[in-house]
Amino acid sequence: MSRILAKTEIAIRDLELCDFIRAHNAPYGVFPLGHLAFAYLCYVAYAALTRRSLPARWALLPLAVGSQFPDLVDKPLAYYGILASGRSAAHSLLSAVLIAGCVTWGVHALHRRYPAHRWGARLYAVTPAAFAIGYLSHLVGDSLAPLRVGASAELTYLGWPLLAAPRYTGDSVAPWVRLLELYRQPGTHPELRLIVTALLVFIGLRIWAYLGASRAADA
Repeated sequence: MSRILAKTEIAIRDLELCDFIRAHNAPYGVFPLGHLAFAYLCYVAYAALTRRSLPARWALLPLAVGSQFPDLVDKPLAYYGILASGRSAAHSLLSAVLIAGCVTWGVHALHRRYPAHRWGARLYAVTPAAFAIGYLSHLVGDSLAPLRVGASAELTYLGWPLLAAPRYTGDSVAPWVRLLELYRQPGTHPELRLIVTALLVFIGLRIWAYLGASRAADA
């Protein structure tokens, strides 16, 4: 009986925590997989408009890192009390420009130092643009919903440190706990359609590339 009561208490605490996270998570927020899907679609559009190679393998790594970078910095630092908000330092446009510039400089420095690296040349070529697009798409994704509803006060993090970043009660919960709770039911993911769209585009591009290679080989 005591075991049943203990399990019931744990289940209640889990439900209460999940309800708290959903109620107090940053309003109009985008979750990690949504950020990744949006970043991928943005890079596909960039590649198509600039007639560059469509993203397949090498661009995906810096794109994925860039799409999550602001949250990887701000969320843990806000939880530990180093930052006042889970959207502040790394969610600033100034930080985005500085960090993307540092990444570009670092990539070019590595390329000069190791110009004949086996796979480095391919990664060096795509990293600056892919990381920057992933980073900026994260800021755009977080800003679209507030703009749609006219909640411009939620966008002050873009001007940090000149503007005070908004505060969220959800920052009091560890970010990894929030993710585990929110992804327990993936079918209810708020950006599910966006994720499915990105997956379909990715699969379609891979099929297109495979068919194009087959036609070239036949010729």
